[in-house]
Amino acid sequence: MKKLSFLFLSLLFTLQIFAQTGNFDFKKLEKDIRQVVQRAYDASVYITPYDSVSNRPKGGSFSGVVIDTTGHVLSAAHAVKPGDLYEITFPDGKKFKAVGLGRIPRNDAAMLKIKDKGSWPYTPMGWSSSLKKDMPCVSIAYPGTVGAKTPTIRLGYIAETETKEGFIRSTCLMEPGDSGGPVFDMKGRVIGLHSKIDLSLDDNFEIPVDLYRKYWNALTKPASYAERPEATIVPEDPQARELKDLPEITQLNVISEKLNERLNKTSFKLKSTSGGTELQILGTLVKPDGFLPETALKNKSFLLSKSSMVGDNPILELSVAKSTPAKVIRRDEANDLVLLQVDHKLKDGIALGTIAIDSVVATDLGKLLTSPQPGNRVLVSILGNTPISIAKGPNPAFIGIGTDLKDGKVVIVNIQPRSPASTAALETGDEVLSFNGKPILKAEDLSKEMAAYKPNDTVNLQLSRAGVPFFKRIALKPRRMAERHIAYRFTDGRSERRTDFGSVLIHDGKLKPSECGGPLYGIDGRFYGVNIARLSRTSSLAIPAAIIQKFVKQSLTEMKEQAMLNYTTFDAPNWQ
Repeated sequence: MKKLSFLFLSLLFTLQIFAQTGNFDFKKLEKDIRQVVQRAYDASVYITPYDSVSNRPKGGSFSGVVIDTTGHVLSAAHAVKPGDLYEITFPDGKKFKAVGLGRIPRNDAAMLKIKDKGSWPYTPMGWSSSLKKDMPCVSIAYPGTVGAKTPTIRLGYIAETETKEGFIRSTCLMEPGDSGGPVFDMKGRVIGLHSKIDLSLDDNFEIPVDLYRKYWNALTKPASYAERPEATIVPEDPQARELKDLPEITQLNVISEKLNERLNKTSFKLKSTSGGTELQILGTLVKPDGFLPETALKNKSFLLSKSSMVGDNPILELSVAKSTPAKVIRRDEANDLVLLQVDHKLKDGIALGTIAIDSVVATDLGKLLTSPQPGNRVLVSILGNTPISIAKGPNPAFIGIGTDLKDGKVVIVNIQPRSPASTAALETGDEVLSFNGKPILKAEDLSKEMAAYKPNDTVNLQLSRAGVPFFKRIALKPRRMAERHIAYRFTDGRSERRTDFGSVLIHDGKLKPSECGGPLYGIDGRFYGVNIARLSRTSSLAIPAAIIQKFVKQSLTEMKEQAMLNYTTFDAPNWQ
């Protein structure tokens, strides 16, 4: 991997400066996490019910883990039916057929077995009886909102070794799709399987792996047990003494504040309004060395942020009592990025022109990341996946009007409260004449045109009220589908624009939507990108550094070219 140099204005820092803070060694924790990933990643599988008649997978994916050479797969009872056929997909894309074996619903434990002949990656079972409170653990499973066939990694710790219901409670975040996914100790052994969650992000409940040891004989038979089956004695863990708790892991955000006290100077608050709504987001200070002449950078600073959360007249908050206007230079709707300029010279900044951008590869998985926040706060997370795309979400854009054809005219017959149409003061009875210049002749014409647009896009409507034509420029919003599962009601909330990205990094940082727009670093100071969205309970997204660098360079090149076009002979010096 190329050697990375990160130059800030009169600042050069090294790995050792940031890797260790006080008595806590971030480098060691990161090394331990990455060793778990190396040992366990390939055995963590994606599972879908399989239709033997049509010879294709059916809906309803979940997770599991292969734990021996004969192909036994541990998962959750609420996802597995004895005797049913399933397709097992390994992280390398290889697929095999498996059959559901035993399940114990009251404990949510279940087992499958791969039917095809062959050898498979596997990771051994550990002992849940060896767990200690505050012991680090790692989850490798398939959250449904990510929609990837490669697993996403998350870091946590044991909050309770055994709840009243007999589960393990951990802080490894989970959501639908993760069910049956494995949680590992720091030796890379399975200690629990994802089962259920509560509203708090710290309430993630795992099926103890000792249950699979205890009821192994019953679980290897294709049956569902209403009562607990006959048990066997579980032997003691021969490596129990080697497992250590780590109380500091509960305070990583606090411990890491000194780790990023200089990097925090690249994160600022931005405030603006859009359609009467107040917006707040973070901005990332960048130093465009090499992209513009030094004279053009005098008394100017540039920031990146999340475009859909920045209005037309943003204000940059320099301190509690000081702020300055920011100017929008360019927007990139595909990546939801915006480049801003302020007529104020700020110290430091990420020197994009001098960074050697390395691609993020599989060997980077599990690296510790930090998201600096204004006020010297920082959020610690781990890199969960290599760059992937996030498909457009199921919530299409909408205006919030119902139309009907009356007397040859497409007329608004109802308006949804608190919708874009309501904010724009449209009224029932208004005639819709055109949408972005295209005539609306039938009620279905509007829906057809709308299908090409996404939430936060701005459209132009031509209407007529009482025979008087008028125009409205309206920002579309997402149509929220019914999402009743508790996973969609976590307190941090999700970003409005959180899908339809061509390439993003995933990490398990607990970012609030207003905390996006800021930078994402490794503990070695490597600039990974800009946090762009809170996708779900388990995942935050960042636009990779390579895309950031390209966007800023293109934006400033266009700005320079435009300035040259405006440089007329009347402005030029009187050369002799």
